[in-house]
Amino acid sequence: MNENNILQSNSKKLRELLESPRVEQILEAHNSLSATIVEEAGISGLWASSLTLSCAAGLRDNSELTMTEVLDVLETITARAEIPILFDGDTGYGQFSHFQQLVRKLCLRRVGGVCIEDKVFPKTNSFLRSEGQDLAPVEEFAGKIRAGKDAQTDPDFVVVARTEALIVGLDTAAAIDRAERYVEAGADAILIHSKERTFAQVQDFMSKWGGRAPVVCVPTTYYSTPMEAFDQAGISLVIWANHMLRAGIGAMQNVANEIGEKGTARDLEDAIAPVKEVFRLQDADGLLAGEKTYLHQGSSSSAIVLAASRGKGLDELTRDRPKAMIPVSGTPAIEKMLQSMRAEGIKDISIVRGYQPEALAPKGATFFDNADWEANGELGSLACAREALKGETVIAYGDVVFKRYILHQLLSSEAPISLVVDGSRSFLESNRSVDRVKVSGPPATGYDESENWLEAMAEDLPEADAHGEWIGMLRVRGEGAELLLESLDAILARPESGQLDLCAVLNDVAQKDPRAVRVIYVEGGWIDINSLADVARSGDV
Repeated sequence: MNENNILQSNSKKLRELLESPRVEQILEAHNSLSATIVEEAGISGLWASSLTLSCAAGLRDNSELTMTEVLDVLETITARAEIPILFDGDTGYGQFSHFQQLVRKLCLRRVGGVCIEDKVFPKTNSFLRSEGQDLAPVEEFAGKIRAGKDAQTDPDFVVVARTEALIVGLDTAAAIDRAERYVEAGADAILIHSKERTFAQVQDFMSKWGGRAPVVCVPTTYYSTPMEAFDQAGISLVIWANHMLRAGIGAMQNVANEIGEKGTARDLEDAIAPVKEVFRLQDADGLLAGEKTYLHQGSSSSAIVLAASRGKGLDELTRDRPKAMIPVSGTPAIEKMLQSMRAEGIKDISIVRGYQPEALAPKGATFFDNADWEANGELGSLACAREALKGETVIAYGDVVFKRYILHQLLSSEAPISLVVDGSRSFLESNRSVDRVKVSGPPATGYDESENWLEAMAEDLPEADAHGEWIGMLRVRGEGAELLLESLDAILARPESGQLDLCAVLNDVAQKDPRAVRVIYVEGGWIDINSLADVARSGDV
């Protein structure tokens, strides 16, 4: 599609709404997020209100928000939304020349149309001291309309003339007179505004208007009027002018008060949008899809997440999902891992599933299913994803929750194989069964850049030999992938391989080459979920 067609499309859509045989409606949006929500609701157009744009910027609706600031917001909306915008241009930011500049810039930004009102600059909101507000001279305002129409670069761009005659206390005849003059000057439609609590005043205007041009109304004060009444009166377009912002204000006040009073968000989660919905509205999936198309070849690291196990002692929590999907602070453990991986530049992520595979389907990942996960264990799972083990690859258990810096440190290593070891030896006090690790040197007591290498790994290492425990995360690079696969195949050939795990593979690599597996020491900052107590503690990581 060429640029001219793009520029015309939104204004044509807006004209179609104004010329529709039935009444149409548009809804206020004050940023691209609210515009996306309006569009998803199936509403055909947007009203960019000066009141709500100003409020969102922390300013008064008194022409305090500059033309440049407004145009920046409108550009972010048109870049995202496909439905047309009718922009509330107040009085046109000054005299006729300012309005011409505004129209040209709106056309460039694919805004469908602008509405200007016949008050003097700077304007004051219609519901503040309305009787004391001054209207612009008719001829002056008509000249401004002609100037705007002459300046438009899009032939379908819509200029709506808004008369505030009824707002300042003039009668219907005066409103009709002004509206007629504005149509003669070239206005494409008329907005008749009223502050009455019923539709009667605008209905009276419509009975005497005679269909000279499409008419727009804003039922902020007469909101209970049904759409059928607007349709019967001949209204072309109804604007719900500030409802999105008002809804947001109320919701944010409730959340702020709740957190301020209780110091926790525990009881709010069910009442507010989940973080996943934020990502969806931001089109995070579109970014992931684009990264696969455009960044895949340049991606420096990939990952294999082993998440086939149901886990033991977690029966109720894993009745309908694998252990890796147990929520940690409201987010599945594996989702937290994937977020950290993507933040560290790992885009190509493979997940090996087993128990309840349909319950584990995060977007943006490649899946390998291990149907015999109970029999062949984690080595069988890794073998299922053999084709994904290439280049620089992180391998991690799906039930490990960790602070992001741990992954960052792991990715910084240049060794063929690197693994993360917690040197705190906290397992000695808790009597947990862990993958004990013997290292070429103990954890440093201060800053130390010396390298340490894996010497042995097993659950039954003597206490005196155990420098720490493996946290369930490693990385291979260069020849490391070949070394790991060679040992994996050797271990899988053993009759008892179904009872063995990655410890056996890493131990085999270390015995063959004492400087093949580098140890990255950490102290805390992670947890693997093996019990209800672990689930309770995992939120602290």
